[in-house]
Amino acid sequence: MQEPRVPSGTETEDVSRIGREWAEGEERAKEVGRRAREEAAETLRAARVKVSRAYDRTADSAVRTYRGARDYAQAHPSAAAAMSFAAGVGIGMMVSSKNGAKAYQRGLIPVAAIALAHAVLEVFEEAR
Repeated sequence: MQEPRVPSGTETEDVSRIGREWAEGEERAKEVGRRAREEAAETLRAARVKVSRAYDRTADSAVRTYRGARDYAQAHPSAAAAMSFAAGVGIGMMVSSKNGAKAYQRGLIPVAAIALAHAVLEVFEEAR
């Protein structure tokens, strides 16, 4: 049986140095990770603020446009009916193509058609 080898002074110093370097590297890695998390959180916060502002501007613009169209339709109901009819014909022509029916079922057109129908209905109900 072999006797256990006792490390020399140089080997012990090397092990201690490697341990210190490892600990320093670990601390640097933790610091880099902390800074990366902070920067990511700040970027996310800034993006949320920008999206919120853009949404608010878009919503305000949509409300103004909707109210303007509603007011016009109340003042000119025959023109509103003609425009609604023309929009319906246009949408019908777009979806009447071979691939149009599939696009109609999956796309934005049903949402727009329903919104338009509700807007026209609201105008005519308020005009009574």
